[in-house]
Amino acid sequence: MSERFTPADVAKQLDYCTYCPKMCRHACPVSTTTGRETLIPQAKMDRLNKLRAGVSPWTTENADPLWACTGCRHCTVYCDHANEPGLVLFGGRAEAQRKGVAHPALAGYAERFRARDERLARQGKERFGAARFADSGQVGFWPGCDTVDKGAADVAAAFAVFERVGAEHVRLVDAGLTCAGYPLLAAGLTDLFRWHAGKVAGALRRFRTVVINCSACLYALRGQYDGEGVSVGTEVLSLAEFLAQHASRLSVPATKKSVYYHDPCYLARYAGVIEPPRRVLSQIATVREFGWSRHDTECCGGGGLLPKTAPATADAMARRRLAEVAAGGGGTVVTSCGTCAFMLRRNAPASVEVVDLPTAIAQLTDIPVPLLPASLDDATSG
Repeated sequence: MSERFTPADVAKQLDYCTYCPKMCRHACPVSTTTGRETLIPQAKMDRLNKLRAGVSPWTTENADPLWACTGCRHCTVYCDHANEPGLVLFGGRAEAQRKGVAHPALAGYAERFRARDERLARQGKERFGAARFADSGQVGFWPGCDTVDKGAADVAAAFAVFERVGAEHVRLVDAGLTCAGYPLLAAGLTDLFRWHAGKVAGALRRFRTVVINCSACLYALRGQYDGEGVSVGTEVLSLAEFLAQHASRLSVPATKKSVYYHDPCYLARYAGVIEPPRRVLSQIATVREFGWSRHDTECCGGGGLLPKTAPATADAMARRRLAEVAAGGGGTVVTSCGTCAFMLRRNAPASVEVVDLPTAIAQLTDIPVPLLPASLDDATSG
């Protein structure tokens, strides 16, 4: 379903939020982490409303709060009107881009995105080998750019798991691309997103099913491509959904270890993928829940380009998310998104181990995972 609003929809949501008694204040991870009242959802929507109405001029400073949002949709859970501040604020970012007042951290972002995507496509071929790729087939695997960049071992684990459950036919999508374009959407570069989506869709529709391990790009494929007039034309599944179809083929350990499961925001609240990862994990482990989980999950800080526009806040959000596990003596946290895995892993305290779903499955069922060669251009920044 397309997540696209008419101007009347946007105006109505902005007005409703502007005059709201701040009922969703507690649900915004950015304002809760920073302690800044100007970053609660009501205040950010009020700021955009003033910009829209011309009460405040469009300047970089005035538009700054628009970027303090991961699009996690937690505020919507507590909205009696089902308002979508995240999506509306992303629309405000597009207007900021058109008016030349985008966030300074995103200067030249279109070219930076293109260069990173090309680099990661080369890096994937180096690390995973040409035999793992195909330009068409029954099932194509799209790990996501952050997984290719920072979680290549999780890709190797995924293929080890595929082979164990009888899905040897899965191949990496050979498209010369690694990202479905969500970062362009979050940057407000809607025209470039539409163009990029067309390229991605052209590659993906050559497969009957495409399995993706990035919750935000899964959302883009399922919720935003149609809104931009781009049809994928194939079945798109999250990695958790695909693995859940084969969970019965996993060996059950004699003793099940306990793991926590972190719901990625875009996977749980946008795509509604909540039970499949738990179904997989409960086959091989005892699943423990965070205090905030499922539709009420808390954000890891990786969405909305927050790691670029407010990196310290993004990292603090990841640490805040893991504090509950650390306070309980530590343990293993499993997630099902390459971006979430990276954000949580790099901010985990010593008592907490963070693993992505395929690696967790391999570890819990003793599936051997081959080592990958280092990429030739690991040192190149994205």
